[in-house]
Amino acid sequence: MHLVPTLIHALTTATLAAAVTPTRRSLPLSLNPTPQDLSNVTTGVSMRAPQALTNAKRLALGLPLLKPHRRVTAPPTSSPLPPVHQRCIVRAVGTDNTDFGYLSPLWNAFNEYGLFQASPDGALELAFSYPPGSPSQISITAANGPSAVYPFFGAIVAFYSTSNDFDLGSYNHAYLGGTTQTAAGAPPSPEGSNSFSAGTGIPMDIESAIWSYDPVTHALTAQWINTDGAAPPTHIVYVNDSNHALAITGDVVALRVAFGAYYPELLLTCVPPTPGTTT
Repeated sequence: MHLVPTLIHALTTATLAAAVTPTRRSLPLSLNPTPQDLSNVTTGVSMRAPQALTNAKRLALGLPLLKPHRRVTAPPTSSPLPPVHQRCIVRAVGTDNTDFGYLSPLWNAFNEYGLFQASPDGALELAFSYPPGSPSQISITAANGPSAVYPFFGAIVAFYSTSNDFDLGSYNHAYLGGTTQTAAGAPPSPEGSNSFSAGTGIPMDIESAIWSYDPVTHALTAQWINTDGAAPPTHIVYVNDSNHALAITGDVVALRVAFGAYYPELLLTCVPPTPGTTT
C-alpha cells in the first residue's frame, strides 16, 4: 500500500537533486579543486605561468574547451582633463551589515584573495586611474600584492564553472586573484596568466577591467563581461569556508544551492589607506 508514495518521494528527491547538480561533474563542498582534481597536474605556488593545455587535455581534466579569442578594443576617450589617480584599501561589509574587516594582501592556498584582517594597517592597497566622470571598466593594481608577475586585482574563471558566462539560475563564478591586464569591455581572455593557474597548473581565462568606483560613496563594484559581450548581473561573495576566497557570480542563490553553503554577499568600500603604510 505504501509502495506508490515511497516511489513518488524517491523520484521527487532525485528530480530535485538533478536540478542543482552541475552538468559537467558532481560538485564537492568547495569552490576550489580537490586533491583528486589536482592529481594529474603540477601543483605548487610557483610564480611561473603554466603551459597552456590543449583542448584534448582540458577535456580529460573536465575543463571547458578553449574558445576562439576575440579582440575587443576599448573605446577611445576624448576627455581633455587628466585622469584621476586613486589609492585605497578595501573594507568589506556583508549585505546583512556583518563587518568582515579589511582585505589582506596575502593569498589563500590557491593564490586567491579572500583573507581578512581587523586592522587597516598593512591591508591590501589598491591603485588605479580613471577618466574624470567615467570611473568604470577599471583595471586595479594590487600595490602591495604577493606578486609583481600578476599585479592586477582581477577575476579568474573558476574551476567548477561550466562556462565563462554568468546568468540568473547559473552557479558559474570567478575567483578574485592576481592577473595580468585585459582590455576594458573585453570577454574572458585565454591569453592572460594568473595566480590561480600558476599555483595549480590549470589554465583559466581572466578579466581584469571589471571594476567600477563611486567617488561619492567610495563603493567598489564588479561587472563581468560574458563571451557574447553582454554585461550580466555581478555579485561579490565571500567563500567563508576553508577556502577563504572572494568570488563573483551572476546568481548568489544558485551558487549557494550548488555548493550547499551560505556564502555571504559583500559590499566593498575603497577607503583611504592608513597614513605611513603606503608602499
